[in-house]
Amino acid sequence: MIDYGLLVSMIIAFGLPSLLGMWWQVSGRDGPVGFLDAALSPALAGLAVGRITTLLLDDPASIGRVSDMLIIRSGVEFWPGALAALVAVLVGSRLSRISPATRLLQIAPLAMFGYAGYEAACVFRDGCFGPASPIGLRPPGLPTTMLPVGLLMAVAVAAAAVGVRELATRNRSAVLIVAVTTLAVSSVRALGSIWLPHVGDGPTRQHLSSVIMVVVSTAVVGLATASSRRPRPKGAIQT
Repeated sequence: MIDYGLLVSMIIAFGLPSLLGMWWQVSGRDGPVGFLDAALSPALAGLAVGRITTLLLDDPASIGRVSDMLIIRSGVEFWPGALAALVAVLVGSRLSRISPATRLLQIAPLAMFGYAGYEAACVFRDGCFGPASPIGLRPPGLPTTMLPVGLLMAVAVAAAAVGVRELATRNRSAVLIVAVTTLAVSSVRALGSIWLPHVGDGPTRQHLSSVIMVVVSTAVVGLATASSRRPRPKGAIQT
């Protein structure tokens, strides 16, 4: 059975940055390439690693059962998947003889728009959940109108993507751009997790992992910023 909600979500997640890629171009070895050409393999690697990580944490016995592994709706660990996608971008760019730093600078804001598109596509999945609110959307099957946290997260990530794009045009440090991207996305996910429904009273694993990434990425941003401001010796060659 086809999960049309998930299918539409993936189309939006890849289609939105592909459209933006007409203006925010991604460099290839022989000229500009489409977002899909640059991001599809890393996205698939991230999805696979994220799904396997979820199974290892929740149900190790299901590893190897293809039917269980392919049920993406039942959970994908976001940050292990993001790390795998990052590694795939670095490896792929080197194999294609493209500067890894340039590829990261160009693809980071587009990937953020892709994630924003996925969050906004909650309207096509099970509905956009959140705290009860007199103004908002009513998820299918529920009598309560809820504040659409997914849509708010999408707006926040999209706004941050514009800022990352502007920063990337002025600062060529790939480490700083990746750290700022991680900080923006992890902050939005950490805040959004507070209001998204979940089982139990404590924070979810996704919430905790996002908080950890906020702390780590904040430290990296600070170190990268301090390093970029450090005076260079006279005659030093900039890289």
